[in-house]
Amino acid sequence: MGETKLTKGSYGYIDNWKRTRLITLVLWVIFIGALLLIPMMVLGTKYNAFTVAAIVMVLPAARQAVQYIAMAGFRSGSREEYEKIASYVEGKSWMVLAADMVLASESGHMVLNMIVICNGNIYGYAPKQKKSREAIEAYLTNLLMETDVTHKKPVVHESFDEFEEMIMMLSANEPSAPMEAGSIFAGLKANCI
Repeated sequence: MGETKLTKGSYGYIDNWKRTRLITLVLWVIFIGALLLIPMMVLGTKYNAFTVAAIVMVLPAARQAVQYIAMAGFRSGSREEYEKIASYVEGKSWMVLAADMVLASESGHMVLNMIVICNGNIYGYAPKQKKSREAIEAYLTNLLMETDVTHKKPVVHESFDEFEEMIMMLSANEPSAPMEAGSIFAGLKANCI
């Protein structure tokens, strides 16, 4: 069975996150229902401290529900596609591969199935988005400006074949002075749900 730990940027993060949140929501509903019904049946009245506690517990449960609803429309990308790209990046210290990145902005969420950070730039794969490719690239450009890395222009592909070709080319040519990808990846993770 797969890894159950939720790590931003790892393959399957979105599906695991949604599954965990759904289980948490079910547990909240059971707990709040028990906190309301059991004392009501035992004490014979709904006017008790347990009812107040149950009502207060609705707030954190509602927060969990809102987070789940916000992510409900998103899914992890294809395992086959991820493994193809991972094979190109494997063993390349100048490249970082991240998957299932849900970036939050004021104008809404955007999902990048995969991101490869190489030599201070971001190369993304984002099929079937509500946002345009240009909007996603503009958002990533703003994120790059916040890092200490020399400003570059991110490239986002909607076609997997184009993305695979780009990563294949990047993995074949080691840069003479590789730039640190860790700070860019940390910035992306900070802006992910």
